Amino acid sequence: MGLRINTNVASVTALRNLSKTDKQQLRSLERLSTGFRINRASDDPSGLVISEQLRAQIGGLRQAVENSEFASNLISTTEAALSEMSGLLTRIRQSALFALNTGGTSREQVAAEQDSVDSAIAAIERIADTTRFASTQLLNGASGFQVLSQDAGLLEVNPISLVFDPTSGSTTYNVNVTSPGTQASILASGGTGTVASGGSVTLRLTGPLGTEDIMLASGADVGDLASSVNLLRGSTGIYASGSYIYSEGFGSAVRISLEQVGGTGTFTGAGGAIGGVGDKVTASGSDAVANIDGADFSADGNTLAVTSPMFVGSIELEPNFGVPGDYPQTFQFTVENSGLLFQLNTEETVGDQHIIGLPNVTTAFLGTEERTIGGKTVGGFLDSIRAGGDNDLFNDPGNALRIIDAAISDISNVRAYLGAFVNDTIDPNIASLNIAIENLVASESEIRDLDFASETAEYTRAQILFQAGTSVLAQANLIPQAVLRLLQ
Repeated sequence: MGLRINTNVASVTALRNLSKTDKQQLRSLERLSTGFRINRASDDPSGLVISEQLRAQIGGLRQAVENSEFASNLISTTEAALSEMSGLLTRIRQSALFALNTGGTSREQVAAEQDSVDSAIAAIERIADTTRFASTQLLNGASGFQVLSQDAGLLEVNPISLVFDPTSGSTTYNVNVTSPGTQASILASGGTGTVASGGSVTLRLTGPLGTEDIMLASGADVGDLASSVNLLRGSTGIYASGSYIYSEGFGSAVRISLEQVGGTGTFTGAGGAIGGVGDKVTASGSDAVANIDGADFSADGNTLAVTSPMFVGSIELEPNFGVPGDYPQTFQFTVENSGLLFQLNTEETVGDQHIIGLPNVTTAFLGTEERTIGGKTVGGFLDSIRAGGDNDLFNDPGNALRIIDAAISDISNVRAYLGAFVNDTIDPNIASLNIAIENLVASESEIRDLDFASETAEYTRAQILFQAGTSVLAQANLIPQAVLRLLQ
């Protein structure tokens, strides 16, 4: 080999390897000091991309968990207020029952109960107006769905959860009614209008509220029958109108019966089905058959309840709206894109969001719309039970009881839905998100975090090579001195 002074190739080679070892040593020191395998893009370009995507997903999932916890806290606040309202309504119901006991109460006692009712109604109003979560009003309608319009034929529309058309500020829903709910009915009149012939007839009426007997003299006509039936309406839940006897209620669960239990005469109504003592005719109503944009309802008479991805809530059909020949028929209602939107996952999609509406539970909205059935007006809202209202304890405690029961049902239905929403949606969602976070964190750690055992071994190797390289470089720098010996 040749000996050169100007260019020390051995020294250049040793220096190159020493520089390489020095970089490896510095990289190991950086990794050991930060705890990360990837500190810059050049460490692992593809790993960096994947890990950044995982970090973004983990951050989104953690925010979704926080959102879900906020939703749970909001609903807990709402449920606590509704629970207090339920207790107040129970006490109001006791006052209405007290007022119905006219045989054992005085006007002064009823007045005292009315004062108690007024105080409870004021407390319900106050709770509805002041229940908030941060600055969000919860129970006065501000967090509910705003129904902009509804067709005649829809008595009440009570959505709790909806999916809206994102391209519009409001969404129209179609309620397709194949057939409405009907009352139980029995033909009352004979062909001549006479309902009893050949002697007196004793009939037993059985309805949703109870059983009563009526006696008809020989020759009694359908008007006499109607008078007797309607006098006992409050005890049986049955009334007569025209040529028929009807139940007040609607639906397949409502049954009525007419039985001859005495007398020597013949009852000529019921289409001839009753010919003497022991003969009996029964009838039941039917439930509405309907769907909302294809999603079937569970019907109880004219009350439609549906739980679908698109609509959760109830709809009350107007009783006896139109005639059977009008059906099938479609009714529409339009809802402003409103309510409370909960972002429960990481994307702006229907599946990752849930929209609920907290109904207005002020006293002007608790109860039911007034309706007239067989000439009798029933229903109304809780504020009509205040002193001086149409349904206070002096004017109509019986209807007040119906209104209170409807209000209790309103509150209970909302509480049930909110409880199910927390139990079946929010809590499982939080659990699922936490599991996803755990798995994604493990994946991101596998890509980005440092294996200290492996890196310590690498650092030790680099450290030894660096020391060896330094020593070799020193030896390589001594090679040109050998030329001096040749010159001596």
